Amino acid sequence: MTMGKVAHPGSPVLKKTDDYDAVRALALRSGLEDGTFESIVTAYGYYIGDELVGCAALKRDGERFAVEWLAVSEGLRRKGVGRMLVQSVEAEARMRGAEKVWALARAPRFFERIGFRVASPDESGGPAMSNCLLCSQYQKTCFPAIVVKDI
Repeated sequence: MTMGKVAHPGSPVLKKTDDYDAVRALALRSGLEDGTFESIVTAYGYYIGDELVGCAALKRDGERFAVEWLAVSEGLRRKGVGRMLVQSVEAEARMRGAEKVWALARAPRFFERIGFRVASPDESGGPAMSNCLLCSQYQKTCFPAIVVKDI
């Protein structure tokens, strides 16, 4: 696997992307709710050939950095793609001066496996779950948590 280098056709490549239409399409196919790309400072895509099969974005809101738009095609889940995408976002956040990175996680156990922890209720600085409370999936098919990682 290469990062940002020329690869053979069909070889997996992890690289920065600005194709937010493809990111949105993959995220929606993966069951995420639609949203905006407001405050997104960069995004990464995992490609096989020309097909985007994994994505994650870094959002900056003041001094808070968060993983957003994390999605991996169903057939590639549990193969390390999500971990690589989050690590890329973490590295970008660190380069921009972040000490922590947050996520509003649909799959908190995934994030815990890669070094995040569930934020305590009194911990400030993270994203809000207010939109989750209005979502039809909340506590039915989605059991989100706010997670954080010191980087």
